[in-house]
Amino acid sequence: MKNRIETFRGSEHFRLNHVADSVIAAIAVPGTGSLGNAAIIDLGDTTLVVDTFSTIQAAEDLKAAAEYLTGNPVSYVINTHWHSDHTSGNQVFLPAAQIISTSTTREVMNTFARDRLAQYRENTEQMVQAIEEFEEQIQQETDEKLKKEMEWENASDREFMKMLPDLVHSLPTITFDQQVTIHGSNRSIVLLTFGGGHTQSDAIVYIPEDKILIIGDLVLSKHHPVLAYANPQEWLNILEQVELLDVEAIVPGHGEVCSLQELHEVKGYLTYIMEIVAEAVQNKQSIDEIDIPEVYHNWYFTTYFKTNLNKVYDIITN
Repeated sequence: MKNRIETFRGSEHFRLNHVADSVIAAIAVPGTGSLGNAAIIDLGDTTLVVDTFSTIQAAEDLKAAAEYLTGNPVSYVINTHWHSDHTSGNQVFLPAAQIISTSTTREVMNTFARDRLAQYRENTEQMVQAIEEFEEQIQQETDEKLKKEMEWENASDREFMKMLPDLVHSLPTITFDQQVTIHGSNRSIVLLTFGGGHTQSDAIVYIPEDKILIIGDLVLSKHHPVLAYANPQEWLNILEQVELLDVEAIVPGHGEVCSLQELHEVKGYLTYIMEIVAEAVQNKQSIDEIDIPEVYHNWYFTTYFKTNLNKVYDIITN
């Protein structure tokens, strides 16, 4: 597939990154309709896509890339978790492809995520107004890094709202609870779940032959992990189990293709957040006084640091 990357027509939503002969990462371009990363896997006679971006347009480009690079239609789509930046493009691949997730992820998509989408549709005007108001905040921001991130966030929100009228909430058609293997003519992939860490349930795509993991948002490369729906202790437990696998390359949910080093960085971040909040609670100090440590200053998703502190505070105190 490597040679065909150069002749693919390209997409404004993602950059193609050759990870192995069987695996191409689609790395999201900030401020477009992608937001989270995706991946294309060639099993020889079968093509899989992992995650489907946050808009229909980005997913259409992903489908075109997958078919062009592998020469086969997409037979399977894997949703690593339920968040919309990894699932909103599902409809593009139906009905030709089967969509796979854990049982819990499908249940959340069919309840909470479905209801949230309905609320988006009911409150479109308010959401558009919020985007306009956020635009005013961006113009007043003096921190250039944060300002750039805010611009990306608002641009992504605009793309999502533009697509919303055409969005069809598309659920997984196959579910699993622990492990399932998909065999192709050239190689096989293993779908694993060790439970829920980043969300209520997180799936991992493991390609033993190539020693590659496509791990969704359990690992982010140089981005603050997002703890909004997380169980940080379970997240750490999951990453410890992932470390037992034979892995050389990781396609993260956000950021560039990385290695176990970034997995260790995420473990360090989660441990730090839990320890610093626990210390603040014990000393009856306000978590509002906790600043981002120097080691994380250059990481993206800057605004999540404060929300992560609040999430862990709620877990500890409730």
